[in-house]
Amino acid sequence: MANTPQSTGISRRSFLKGLGALAVLALPACRRAQQYAVEPEACPEWMLPGEATCYATAMPWASGAIPLLAICHNGQPVALQANPQYAATRPGVPAFAQAAILDLYDAARPSTPTRAGNPHPMQAIRNSLRAWGSLLKAGRNVAFLFPEGYSALRMAQVKELQQYPGAQCYAWDPAALPRPTGFAELEALQNAAFGPAVQFRTGFGTLAELTRALPQLDTLFIFTPADPAAFDADFAHALRHSRAETIRFCAHRPDTTAALCLYTIPQTHFLEEWGADADAAGNLCLRQPVTQPLRDALAEAEVLHALLRNGELPDTARKNVSTARAWLDTLMPDPQQALRHGILPQAAPAAENLPPLPAAPINYYLHPYYADGRFKHNLWLQETYLPLSGWAGAAEAFIPGQSTPCGISLRGRTLPAWQHPGLGSTWLPLQPEYLGARPQDIQQTAAPALPYSNTQTAPAANTTAPYTAPAQATGPQWAMLIDLSRCIGCGACTLACRAENNIPTVGAAEMRYGRDLQWLRIGRYLSPTGKLHYVPTACRHCEKAPCEAVCPVNATLHSSEGLNTMVYPRCWGTRYCAAACPYNARVFNFRDYAKQSRAQTHLPHNPQVTVRSRGVMEKCTYCVQRINAAADKKSGTPQTACQQACPTGAIRLVDLCSTTPPARTITAYDVPGTRPRTLYL
Repeated sequence: MANTPQSTGISRRSFLKGLGALAVLALPACRRAQQYAVEPEACPEWMLPGEATCYATAMPWASGAIPLLAICHNGQPVALQANPQYAATRPGVPAFAQAAILDLYDAARPSTPTRAGNPHPMQAIRNSLRAWGSLLKAGRNVAFLFPEGYSALRMAQVKELQQYPGAQCYAWDPAALPRPTGFAELEALQNAAFGPAVQFRTGFGTLAELTRALPQLDTLFIFTPADPAAFDADFAHALRHSRAETIRFCAHRPDTTAALCLYTIPQTHFLEEWGADADAAGNLCLRQPVTQPLRDALAEAEVLHALLRNGELPDTARKNVSTARAWLDTLMPDPQQALRHGILPQAAPAAENLPPLPAAPINYYLHPYYADGRFKHNLWLQETYLPLSGWAGAAEAFIPGQSTPCGISLRGRTLPAWQHPGLGSTWLPLQPEYLGARPQDIQQTAAPALPYSNTQTAPAANTTAPYTAPAQATGPQWAMLIDLSRCIGCGACTLACRAENNIPTVGAAEMRYGRDLQWLRIGRYLSPTGKLHYVPTACRHCEKAPCEAVCPVNATLHSSEGLNTMVYPRCWGTRYCAAACPYNARVFNFRDYAKQSRAQTHLPHNPQVTVRSRGVMEKCTYCVQRINAAADKKSGTPQTACQQACPTGAIRLVDLCSTTPPARTITAYDVPGTRPRTLYL
């Protein structure tokens, strides 16, 4: 009896409660955050309960927040997709927003604070925030440089900050600058990626005003994710010679501004924090953490709270909900319901349209993938071809002339250029290394060393032909409809395909050999008049597929639902199927790219899709995992990843048993005798 639980004073109920507490403590950081997050009312039709979870969130952006769904497997965020609640007002997800998931896991993000370039303990920063808050309340000159855009959470805290006479608020972001006009194709890409050029009236000062005020400041907090010191030489000079305590919060890799500041402090990724940001239409997009900070980092709202509340910050282990959540709850009458929708309609001021810039000898544009350069390190974006120019891995320039690729020499650097007919000026990416260029600085040179471009001549005749449906089948018969009149070549579909199907990066060296593994590419076809046409191309799922006839091990075969499928364990890598495919739609794993890519990006895999090994062929599957999941839920026709991401609705998965393709189907890009299931309109 001495060894019974009763004699030790521990009951069975207490023992089990203790095990439960230990289990909670053992949960990964992401799951601890998700116990405070709220799942949306409407999840995608392909998501099976217990296999994946999703949370409505949003990416803050200067011209309006981008609503998203964060898809999590095993408690870890693995992809960012379109929020169906916003499908009418903000369809699709731009490429750079999808690739932002890599920034969460980026090993080069700051992990510890620094002071004067040397490591500095976070506990000392916590103590300093208490001291900086005392300076603010004592009336000293304390300034804040915020991002552009409207954040209801920020505005509520700024309202309290401004009760102190020394508080000064400024905002700056190149993404909120007016844009030049005169290049219709590029304007379409920028609008698809960043939305129209708009600005929110917050009452904050400008960067020029901050530059003039810097000599009188005691403390300066810099929260903008852009790099003002790299873009503005006057601000950089003032920052370098300032006697104020300057504190740079880094959500991305350290930049020029960070190098000139006394302190650098890791800042949370938008998937690690609470927030409420307005889109351009005046809707308030709510964001919530789907993971605890993967590094010891602070959110902007937490820092402002600490300054206002005597240094009060979340505990180091973050066992409790962030202090920012309490501020968020004050902004809405029913927080739980609002978080389920992810949106508060018309709860923020609408943005004002910015007038276009006048024509100039050189016009600067936001790169559709790299923006103002802050995403140049992103591996997914580096290996995504910009269809307008046909290059990947470099920020392109556009110059007047004929539609042929070339290079330009600028300050000793050679970068790829696309000569576009009809341009009245030279267009350069809005990045620091190109600012201040003059027309005489630009010299046309030979093509650059990494030409990935493969422009083709458009077919002479786009003949239309009614599609003849297959014979009556017992199950669904899947096909893809692609409306070429809607495709603008934004590349969002290729990023979505990569994220959904565990397509690894291969590196610049392998890209030179043409070993890119992307299943979906956007072909560029040039008409005799010099106009570019974009044709999204992947496996066409032919009814009479040449690849199936030549495979010696029956690794590629036709399913009863009309899909051309791959059985990866059977594949020997003979590449007979690739040689037989007239659409060049198959790729081959020359190396163990999946292992290499995981080591570089640290991104968890989508467990619903097989991770392919070295030596096998792979290709588009019409997102068969989504088709099967939707069939299990009996939820009808699912959306493929590329369809979900497309901002113009150019791609659509259909069941031929219930949908008749339009009569405007064209056959110009078809090979006779193959009967492809991917139909162009």
